Amino acid sequence: MATVNLDLTPIHQCSVDGCTFNAATACHAPTITVGDHGANHCGTFLGLPTKHGSTPAGHVGACQLADCTHNSDLSCTAPTIEVGTTASGSTECLTYAAA
Repeated sequence: MATVNLDLTPIHQCSVDGCTFNAATACHAPTITVGDHGANHCGTFLGLPTKHGSTPAGHVGACQLADCTHNSDLSCTAPTIEVGTTASGSTECLTYAAA
């Protein structure tokens, strides 16, 4: 099996306690997708009672928000991102900045 080394943006912190992939504010999903139906949502959020137990390794695999200053060809160029819950209750990329 071939190994692919990608330069992906790491997830510095995730404060979404209800996500299966979150443990102690660290994202355990190998990669996430930001931008769900045109909104600034974490498309990888999964609200199951079981927690994913591997080593924190979260990175942004894809960003669908072409209007973000950190987006280049649907890839995130921010040094790191933070994911959190907004006042409306949605799970979002808090690093998003409109271009």
